[in-house]
Amino acid sequence: MKFRTLSRIVAAAFIAGGAYAAAPAAYAEDAPQPAAEQPAQAKSPFDEKVLEQHVMATVARFEKGDIDSLQAEATQDMRAQLTADQVNAAKAQFAPKWGARVSSGKMYMTSGQENGAWYAVCEIAVGYKETAVIYRLSYDANMNLAGIFIR
Repeated sequence: MKFRTLSRIVAAAFIAGGAYAAAPAAYAEDAPQPAAEQPAQAKSPFDEKVLEQHVMATVARFEKGDIDSLQAEATQDMRAQLTADQVNAAKAQFAPKWGARVSSGKMYMTSGQENGAWYAVCEIAVGYKETAVIYRLSYDANMNLAGIFIR
């Protein structure tokens, strides 16, 4: 008696599953929409080659301690943070003297919008004779330095 009940339940499950598999159009409303129908994202205003040149120029200015040039390329908000004391304190956290640059890693870049404004974030590992650091630099749409983080 129990076997007959169990076999009826299994048969009912197979019938229901077969009906679902045979009629997928009836359930198309529940299916996720294809990616083609989603709105297209806005195109980034940044040129990869120009961005790479800006990053390497900023790294060179930081290495030299060229505060005036760093402040000239920075946004208004960043200028107050880019002082000789801040730059020297950041360098001292890694090593008293960095030495010459001996290598650079692959540069990683991304961009996105925040509150309607475009920003690019670039990251590159740089090796020096006495230490190695990773620069994370942010630029606004006008290619002004908007952020600098060194680890």
